[in-house]
Amino acid sequence: MDKNELVAKVAFLEQVDKIAAKLYFHYNDGSGDILLEAPTNNESVDKKLSNNYSESVLSKFNANRDFKVLNIAKVQEFDTVATHYYYKENYPEDLQFLFNKSNKEYNFNDHDYKNIKGYLIDLTFGKESVLLYKYRHNYDIHIKPTLLTMIKVDNELTSPSHESIIINEKFDYAILGEFLVAISLSTLERKIKFDERVKKQSKEIIDSIKENGSEIVEGIDKLEEYLAENFEFAKKMKSIDFNGLLWISDFDSIKQKIQSRPKLNRIMRFKDNRFNITSKQAAKIFFKLCNDQVMESILSGDVTLVEGVELIEEEQSNNKTPAANILYN
Repeated sequence: MDKNELVAKVAFLEQVDKIAAKLYFHYNDGSGDILLEAPTNNESVDKKLSNNYSESVLSKFNANRDFKVLNIAKVQEFDTVATHYYYKENYPEDLQFLFNKSNKEYNFNDHDYKNIKGYLIDLTFGKESVLLYKYRHNYDIHIKPTLLTMIKVDNELTSPSHESIIINEKFDYAILGEFLVAISLSTLERKIKFDERVKKQSKEIIDSIKENGSEIVEGIDKLEEYLAENFEFAKKMKSIDFNGLLWISDFDSIKQKIQSRPKLNRIMRFKDNRFNITSKQAAKIFFKLCNDQVMESILSGDVTLVEGVELIEEEQSNNKTPAANILYN
């Protein structure tokens, strides 16, 4: 599935007046995750659900918005900006229950409200449908103008009134047929141990350096430690191209250029004509040298001309050595 397919799958929501909506509660009292239909039985509530969530989906998935849609089973690196990852069939175990709606209803007398863990909204028109799941966050208990507010009256939910069941138009996952689409990478990281994929990728990167890069780098254990301790950096790391400039350039030239820059020279160490990685900051810079654009800027001397220059501060040692500031990509 790509962006165009996703946009096409939700296009039916534009007929908002014809969309039927149902609300389910994700309920778990310790005996397992189940979905129970919320007892709305109320046209006003259903209409609010239909309008609010149809508009929310169309706003999130529209042709004019710049975003990518990637199969999480095939990605080699993770993009944190404007990318939605989807599962097809091999869904995370934590979310399998989303595909098992039951015919049972939630009953306020039989089910403890505190055991509601999330919400599933079913939007349907004819044979087309989209399911939206959102976790029950702490902020759901507050009343805000954008929130959908429902109150219990005789074991049914009506609207509008005081706080009781309060949810907003945001959602964490969309289910379109066999596709489970995550709205944000941060949701994956927090809820379904997405960090395991990043750890696996980090291990593959380290293994590739051990296999292909030992001739020019020593202290690979420090590289491994850096990726393990810096998740935000690790999840942006690309698989290393060993045909890149760092690996095919004359090493003496690279060493000379780095040593000619006082701030770089304070961090990067060499031993027996190899990089000797002895610190976290050296590990970070080494990984950046694996980028051809950065490596080219080092060799040309135009470090500050690299696109997306950032400030790297050398970590202070225990003896409070002043930090060195380096402009570096």
